[in-house]
Amino acid sequence: MNKFNFKPAAGYAKGLFVLLMVFMASGTYAQGTTASNSTLLVAVIVVAVVAIIVLLVSIYTLQVLNIVLRTEEERKAKEQGVEAKPALTLWQRFLKVVNRRVDIEEEDSILLDHDYDGIKELDNHLPPWWTYLFYVTIAFGVVYVIAYHITGTFPLQEQEYEIEMAEAAAMAEARMAEAAASGTAFDEADLEVTTDPDILASGAKIFAQQCAVCHKPDGGGDIGPNLTDDYWIHGGDIKSIYTTIKVGVPDKGMISWESMLSPTQIRDVANFVKSLQGTTPAVAKAPQGELYKEEAGSGGATAADEEAGLAEAKGIFTTICAACHMPDGGGMIGPNLTDKYWKNNDGSLEGIIGTITNGVAGTTMIPYNSMYNAGQIEALAKYVLSLQGTTPANPKAPEGELIE
Repeated sequence: MNKFNFKPAAGYAKGLFVLLMVFMASGTYAQGTTASNSTLLVAVIVVAVVAIIVLLVSIYTLQVLNIVLRTEEERKAKEQGVEAKPALTLWQRFLKVVNRRVDIEEEDSILLDHDYDGIKELDNHLPPWWTYLFYVTIAFGVVYVIAYHITGTFPLQEQEYEIEMAEAAAMAEARMAEAAASGTAFDEADLEVTTDPDILASGAKIFAQQCAVCHKPDGGGDIGPNLTDDYWIHGGDIKSIYTTIKVGVPDKGMISWESMLSPTQIRDVANFVKSLQGTTPAVAKAPQGELYKEEAGSGGATAADEEAGLAEAKGIFTTICAACHMPDGGGMIGPNLTDKYWKNNDGSLEGIIGTITNGVAGTTMIPYNSMYNAGQIEALAKYVLSLQGTTPANPKAPEGELIE
């Protein structure tokens, strides 16, 4: 008969001793607290110690019962003249079921008639968990094909893009309608510098809330450039400033504010930014970009119209069109815009304007006449033409007809 093994219990006792020492240290620390806190801490310690003692006694009792049962099984096996097998634990039984494992003693039942230099092969089956997971992937694939490709219950990527673009166009129309209803709508083509106190006050308020974090409250520049000097990265005329605020500069970290500010608010901010020129900030950031000087009598609008239009068009292309044509025009979902092959028009300025205005039915190219005015669309078409002959990083294969 086996003797009881008290080593585990001794280990538990050592652990209990360590816990008691920790609690005693906690009690010593509690002397510096109030009397009520000390009483509560002592009560918690006592309850914890009692719980640990009960747990250890329970574990030890189970060990004793296990030894008694194992000893009895060994006695019966010895009387029957067979070898006693240790009982499997719950975890071992679980692994045997999920892995469909065959015991070593029973491997003869799955032994195949294959012998390679004394190496024999067993006909083990795949674990049930693996086969069930494989069945789940097949079922998922069937549901996916039906839901996305047959019934059209869920949109594909191109359809999601079209939906989002339509939503953006609807939002733009709603903002324009709201501005028209409130009497604050204006034509972007007529944008000009103003010193109207109400406009500058509105722009200053928005600038302080949204722009100062990057440009500082006095416009001296921080993450963003200095707005008080005569150097501009994206153009210093009022239309260029308006466009920069509207479409943003994603590659520089400046987001598009078109979805958060109305055209009137963007106008107000642009005029406030313009009013900062020539002021003296507390700490001015070093100049960035190119020197820009207003032409006499132009008001910043006439002389730089073409430059401003192309700058705005580049911003629109980078923000909207690059998703299908890549930022360098090399093409992805949409065609390559840098070669001489044209798919949906004759490659002329008028043809490109028509494609941008009316879109291309059955493709991801939606009409943009509801989002941009005629001047913006013409500038965007000119920018597309300016991509001709450039060298994109990964040009898409030519599509359409060669137009010389």
